[in-house]
Amino acid sequence: MINLGMFDTSFIMRLFQKEFILKLLLLALLYSLIPLAEIFLILHAGGIFGNYLVIAATAATALLGMLIAFSETETLIKQVKRKLKNGEYPGKEFIGLAGVFVGALLMISPGFITDGIGLFLFIPVIRNSVGRFITSRMENQLKDIYEYLKLYDAN
Repeated sequence: MINLGMFDTSFIMRLFQKEFILKLLLLALLYSLIPLAEIFLILHAGGIFGNYLVIAATAATALLGMLIAFSETETLIKQVKRKLKNGEYPGKEFIGLAGVFVGALLMISPGFITDGIGLFLFIPVIRNSVGRFITSRMENQLKDIYEYLKLYDAN
């Protein structure tokens, strides 16, 4: 494979595949439908509960998500450090961190739908499933990170 910096030729060739283009278009559609649903729900809830209460609730859920994500991330990083000291590969922890990251992104984004999905992702079984899906194609990069962390921890 010819390496072109961040991209390799297989990635560039995928850009011209019909299935890949269809997946990107479906992702773009989903990306546009979720914010529309969020806006509708916020406007509807604002009409029922009042705009200020809805804005405060949205901000509170973002803060709650940030606190949960910080706590979970701190725990997982401690486990990574412990495994590094024991010379073990922290694969489960990398998976957990990926799941926490997705959950945190959803919780921080304004809206009740993404907050609900993000909160759902903090359940360990769900978080690990999502994290496994995200990291499934990143095994080589995660091993490189592991090697780097071992070198960094040794100094």
